[in-house]
Amino acid sequence: MNSNTKSERSASSSTPELKSFFSILMAIQFFIYFGFSIVIPVIPALVKDMGLNAFHMGLLLSIYSIASFIAAPFWGQLSDKIGRKKILLIGLTGFAISFLTFGLFIDNLTMLYISRIIGGLFSGACFSTTTSIVADVTTSEERNRYMGLMGMMIGFGFIFGPAVGGLLAGYSYQLPYFVTSAILLAIIVAVAAKLPETHFHETGKQTGGRLNYTVPIIILLISTFIVTMTMSGMESSFQLLEIERIDITPMQMGILFMIGGLVNALLQGGFLRKVKHGQERGIMVLGQIVTMIAFVMLPFTINIYYAGICLVLLMSGNALVRTLLTSTLTKSTSSQNMGKLTGVSYSLDSLGRIIGPLLFTGLLSYSLSLPFFIGAGTSLIALILIALYFSKGKTA
Repeated sequence: MNSNTKSERSASSSTPELKSFFSILMAIQFFIYFGFSIVIPVIPALVKDMGLNAFHMGLLLSIYSIASFIAAPFWGQLSDKIGRKKILLIGLTGFAISFLTFGLFIDNLTMLYISRIIGGLFSGACFSTTTSIVADVTTSEERNRYMGLMGMMIGFGFIFGPAVGGLLAGYSYQLPYFVTSAILLAIIVAVAAKLPETHFHETGKQTGGRLNYTVPIIILLISTFIVTMTMSGMESSFQLLEIERIDITPMQMGILFMIGGLVNALLQGGFLRKVKHGQERGIMVLGQIVTMIAFVMLPFTINIYYAGICLVLLMSGNALVRTLLTSTLTKSTSSQNMGKLTGVSYSLDSLGRIIGPLLFTGLLSYSLSLPFFIGAGTSLIALILIALYFSKGKTA
């Protein structure tokens, strides 16, 4: 596939081969985030049944993101050197092993930590390569469309992961992990058999040169971190606020997040994939404004319907910004450095998922409203950065 130009790929974008190609990529993206979120209802119940301190619940969840933060840039850079497919297969294999290990050693706390570390280390290989592959085979004009579809699968992963995890855990805590391992094994076979290599490193020839962290790239990376940190912080503190405000139940919480996640996925798979190259600025600015308004509204919750509106607005605003940030970032460097840049981006995503919950839940101890006003403030900072990026003459 690398022997063709991107314009030729675009011309054949409706062929069954390319549709099959993207079906595999979308399945991979779905199961990365399905696997990330399937543990959400399982780990708290498991920690409780094992009689462990609640500290272990937080650490088992966060250590995955810590490992991702450390490893993702390495995988991305390596994919620039030896190819996307090899790194993707390594990542999927390690990811599958992490789930299998968790299921086999469900009563061994040390092994549970090891499995979570393995999962975090290899998830970066999966994300950075799938994003780079999309960038390899699409033109700037069609990039938003396919990034939107990939973002849609992330949204669906976050919807179905906790739901399936909770359902299967009703039979056995091990079952969600064994099922996910089996699915990942099937995807590994499909990737090995069907997915072509999309990037070939030209030895002795630095086609794209080394990655230069220009001001525009730094602005996009910082914006990525802030947007992820703010949303992760909200997700960790929303329930605590609503318990105090309206005595929300876990079932009500699950329904609200399911609705919000569905809206998020449909926005990315429906609306965002129709955003043309050069139209990103207005959509991203709108998304950040919606997010800011929702954060300001949230502390004044009066009932479940009001809380639901706030949550849908927050997740919609995030959907409008996050995918276009990734798409815009992939247009800012050459194919020779794409893996490195997407790896750094995923690393900052992981850092945001570490810092966000710690910051927002820490602020809750001072005031129930404070985290959400801070969220509005950080959203404003991201808005200013996005506006600054485009004011420098960047059109994505």
